[in-house]
This record gives sequence, C-alpha cells and structure tokens, in this order.
Amino acid sequence: MDDRNLRLKLESGASRVFNCLQLTRGLRDAGSDDAPAEPFFSLRGLNNIIFIKETALPGGGGRAAPAAMLPVRTKLFIPYNPANPYEGGQSSFTDETRFEEAIAYLTGASAASSEPFRRDLEKIRLLEQMPSLDPFLLKDKFTLSGIKVNDAYFKLSQEDWTNIRAHIRQRFVLMSRFATEGQGDVSDEVVDRLVDRIWEARQIEPLYPLLAAFGLPVDQAAEFFYAWKGIAFFDFEFSRNAERVRGFSSWLQTASVRGALHRAEAEAFDQDRAQVRAQLRSKLGETLGILTEFNESFDQLFRRRETARAFSSFMLNSRRHFWQLGNNLNGIYHVVSLWDRVTGRLPGRAVPAVQMAQLMRVLCEIG
Repeated sequence: MDDRNLRLKLESGASRVFNCLQLTRGLRDAGSDDAPAEPFFSLRGLNNIIFIKETALPGGGGRAAPAAMLPVRTKLFIPYNPANPYEGGQSSFTDETRFEEAIAYLTGASAASSEPFRRDLEKIRLLEQMPSLDPFLLKDKFTLSGIKVNDAYFKLSQEDWTNIRAHIRQRFVLMSRFATEGQGDVSDEVVDRLVDRIWEARQIEPLYPLLAAFGLPVDQAAEFFYAWKGIAFFDFEFSRNAERVRGFSSWLQTASVRGALHRAEAEAFDQDRAQVRAQLRSKLGETLGILTEFNESFDQLFRRRETARAFSSFMLNSRRHFWQLGNNLNGIYHVVSLWDRVTGRLPGRAVPAVQMAQLMRVLCEIG
C-alpha cells in the first residue's frame, strides 16, 4: 500500500480506521516511567499496525470461505517505517488463508507459540468480527469478551458511552416488559436484570418462548440480539450525524473546480464527482431503508402492539443488516470526515482547482 493520498485516507475515517500505531504513540507520550501505560497488544510489533475496514470486492483472492460472505473485510496495514507510516507499507487481510502465518512472521517465530501471541491474535479476531471500528462498538465488544483494554484506545468520553447505552437500553426495556407480561407484577429490578442479559447476550433463556413464538431459532438468539443492538447504535449515531451528511450532500451538488485545469483533468473531476454522488445516493438509500424497517418493525410490536411479523422478519436478517449498515456508514462517515477536514476552514468551502480535483479523486476512492 503506497499512495500519495495515504495520510488523508488513514486519518479521516473514525469508524473505518483503528490506528493502533498512532494511539499507542499517544499512550506512550502520556505515560510515565513510574506508571507506564499498557499498550493494546502484548507483542510490540503488533502495536505498529493500522486496522482498516474495506468493502469486500467480488472474487477477492486468497480468502477463506466463511468470511467470503461478509460485505466488509479487515485489512492490516503495516508501515515500512513506523516513524512515518505515510511512506507506505505492506497489507494483509484477516480472512486470508495464511494470515496467521504472516502475523507469526511479524512477531517472530519464537513468539508465535506463546500465550501473549494467542491473546493478541484473539484481539485481532474480535476486531475482525465487527463491521465497523467505531469506538463505542469496540469498547462494548471488548468489555463483553472480558478483555481489558486501556480506554485511551477507544477515544470515547464517559458521557457518550453513558448516553448511547441509555438510548439503546430504553428499547431493551420495552422488549423485556413485553416478554414478562402475564407474569404478574414484575419489578423494575427484574426487568433491569433481563435487560442486562439481553445486552450481554447471555442467560437469555427467559426470552426463548417469545422468540419461538416469533418463529426465531432460539439457538441463534445471542447473535440476533448482538446484531440488533449494533443496529440500534447505528440508528442513534446516524441521527447525530444527519446534519453533517446533509451538508456534504448539498455541497456535492454544487461543487465545481474554481480555477484552471487541463481539459483531461476537468473531465476526470466531473467523472469522479458523479461517482461520489452515485455512491452516496446508493449508500444513503440502503441505509435509510434498513433503519426505517428497524424502527417501524420495533414500533409495530413493542409500542403499538400490532403485529410481530415485521419484527420477526427483521430479526432473522439482523446480522446481514448489521454488516451492511456498517459497510455503508463506514464509507459515508469517511468521506464526510475527510471533506470536513479539507474544506472546513475555507471560506464557503471553496477549494482551489488542483486541490479540489485531488480531493474528489480521494473521495471517489474511499467512498
């Protein structure tokens, strides 16, 4: 991976990029000799990695069969020079057949059979199991897995963590009260315990009769609820980012090159802009469709008490929706973050001709 636009691509995608190298460097700078901060990985070389979520392209070579169905792949970018990762580096996907051999080579043959290697590989596999590298999803996944990670790696305030959890838990409260109807006077404490079980996707046997009545296989209940919780997070986060996304969409409609470009460059810019608009339209359309179905199916059953059919159907497809939303929103937020970073301080967001052409090219590539 060697690209003159590498810096822009790696530094602008909060939900698509987990820059372990940069975060570890910040952790070391903030630590002290008396109380050194614990890095993400035990094996030093792995802390130089930058993790990137990418849309899976058809016919990707070297992929293992189970991961081939997922719309998002996890790439490890390993810089040639950790002091300046933008000089380029090597890349490897976690679903490649010889991926673990590559990690063993990176950490050293003697480390490959060690307990630290096993624990570090487990962390990589957890990152692989999520469609997005958003700090909230990261923290939740590692917390539920019982793996302790320094909070500095999540870049998530306690206020945000609390607010997002509270928003999602409200929906689980409605589910829990619905599930316990007919059981007499159920206390708030009992409901809270059930909500905790749903959140942690454990010991949810009290919900099995309800799931069976909905036609949902109870052996997949934990997977359904984890994916549904992730969708609830995406719904919340999308509502918070809606204004920024609309601002970018509006700018894209009128964005033009101000200044001189060669004819070929101007034509390339027009093509790139058209492609960015098409990508945004496609991702937004699919995202809004899934989130509308998510909210409507929930309200029909748990708020209006009308029918379980739509909720059951959505739940059956929750894992696919979770990964598709992650893929779409990774791309949307990446282009919006990069656009905001490049144009935010410019009057009227007017970008000089050459820089505008370069920006549109990068937006086209990462969208």
